[in-house]
Amino acid sequence: MPDFPTSFLDFRKKRYSSLIPKKKSQLQRLSRIRLLVFFSIVFGFFGLYLNKSELIHYSLLGLPVLGFAILVSIYQKRKHHLAGLEKTLILIERELNRKNGNLKKIHSFKIWEFPEAVSNHPLSIDLDLCTEQGLYTFLDTTVTKESWDLFLNRVLQNTNEDPKVLQIKVKELLKNKSLNYQLLRKAFPYGEDSNDKIPFFDITKEFHFWKKQNYLRFIYPILGIFTPVWLLVSSFFSLPFAPLLLLLNLILFIRFRKNSLKVWKQIQNLNQSLENFESVWKRLHPSQRKEIGKMSKALKKLGNSSELIISPLPHFLLNAIFLWDLWKVSQFERWKRNWSSLWLELKEDWIQTDSLLPFVNLSFLNPKMAFPEWNDQGTIEAENLCHPLIEKKSSVTNVLPIIGRGGLFIITGSNMSGKTTYLRAIAVSLLLAGSGGPIPGTKMSIAPFEIHTLIRSQDSLENGISFFYSEVRRLSKIIKETKPDAKLSVLFLDEILKGTNSKERQIATREILFTLKEKGAIVFLTTHDLQIAEIEDATPFHFTELELNGEMIFDYRLREGISHTTNALRILKKEGIPIREEI
Repeated sequence: MPDFPTSFLDFRKKRYSSLIPKKKSQLQRLSRIRLLVFFSIVFGFFGLYLNKSELIHYSLLGLPVLGFAILVSIYQKRKHHLAGLEKTLILIERELNRKNGNLKKIHSFKIWEFPEAVSNHPLSIDLDLCTEQGLYTFLDTTVTKESWDLFLNRVLQNTNEDPKVLQIKVKELLKNKSLNYQLLRKAFPYGEDSNDKIPFFDITKEFHFWKKQNYLRFIYPILGIFTPVWLLVSSFFSLPFAPLLLLLNLILFIRFRKNSLKVWKQIQNLNQSLENFESVWKRLHPSQRKEIGKMSKALKKLGNSSELIISPLPHFLLNAIFLWDLWKVSQFERWKRNWSSLWLELKEDWIQTDSLLPFVNLSFLNPKMAFPEWNDQGTIEAENLCHPLIEKKSSVTNVLPIIGRGGLFIITGSNMSGKTTYLRAIAVSLLLAGSGGPIPGTKMSIAPFEIHTLIRSQDSLENGISFFYSEVRRLSKIIKETKPDAKLSVLFLDEILKGTNSKERQIATREILFTLKEKGAIVFLTTHDLQIAEIEDATPFHFTELELNGEMIFDYRLREGISHTTNALRILKKEGIPIREEI
């Protein structure tokens, strides 16, 4: 029987999939009716014109013109509604793919599209966070650029936020089971499911338009009223100075036009943000719906006026007669004075909420994932832990036995048996826990922590840095950043110091582990070197392969003790590489 998220999304997918074709058909019929009415108006006009009808007879076209205007309005509203249905279906299909692990069907960022500081971060490199089917693709539901940046850095532990507080916020959003879906549906951008993040346009209380041309503030109310009145009176009584007034207004317009266009751009940008987030804000803040409505109405009124600046001729005429831009600039100044505080409050609240929704959505789609419990004992333990990116039918869960400050957790095992995947499963679970989200397991207890990893080292031909030296520099940095009186340091080291001989590797590894133990760090280390696994005070575990009908199989189960099996030569032989003698 499907779980609630699957049933919830499947039901809506079927509903929207059947509703959209009907709405498209209705829209096409409405379009044909609209076209028919338009041609009837055109033919009626030409009929009256050819019959040399009197002017009063043209009033007969008033009703069809009114009908056409109503049809255009209805058509636009239904077209917008259809676009909303289509974007919702795209969202539902994306979340079903996420739920079922079909990350290839989710649009993802390429590694080079991430901020360089994120893609080059050691955690991103070691844990494959930025790959097309990595953790970020698995989690990301953010809508705005600001939320995306916060989400990326939160996962990398760059935000210095309290994970306990984040967890409370995530759980609060989960109280309404479908709230995350409703918020994503309202904020999800129109068009195809793309990676483009919506910019959230900023607003400041300061208004600089009048500073360099303060005289305009006093002149425009006089000229903006006097000029049209004078022109109207002049049309009856042939008064002088009408052309001079128009010329004066045009000169003023040319002087302030550059700055007024910047104000219009702000108004258009804010209206774009409003279109994307007004319904989301009302959903998140029901007690402020009336205030949000007033703010939106005032801004939309200004936004509708901005459409007139698209055509230069009407824009020039309006300013030559009324100094129209200055009236609107003054209205926008009042709008900012009245509403900028509310706008900034709503903006910051949405950025925080949007950056948490990936973890809310993770819990919604995977209700069996548990939230970690936080302890003050400096220990970690978990049950039924797995890597969230491994397909469910192939996923194997393992226990994480309790381990405290200064603990050395050394994992041995043959190639391909699951050692590194186990390290990554724990590390990814900790990143999710530190971000306020659930973990891919049934239970976890953990103290406040910081993670360091050394799983994938990289050499640099450009900088003349060898693989070994790159690894040494990373290890040195980790040791320096590990402090005994700070948060619990959790380190994940995979086959370190591979670029040197076994004797020196054993000595160096032993000393590194001793130093980290003295600093109170918890170290998870994988190695093929069995002598390293026998280090004093280390807790050894291993993975192994099984043999069935002459074939190697892996169960990816964690076992106590040190592994004494190897499989490298068998793997080489299987791939056709000649081995003369097994040693």
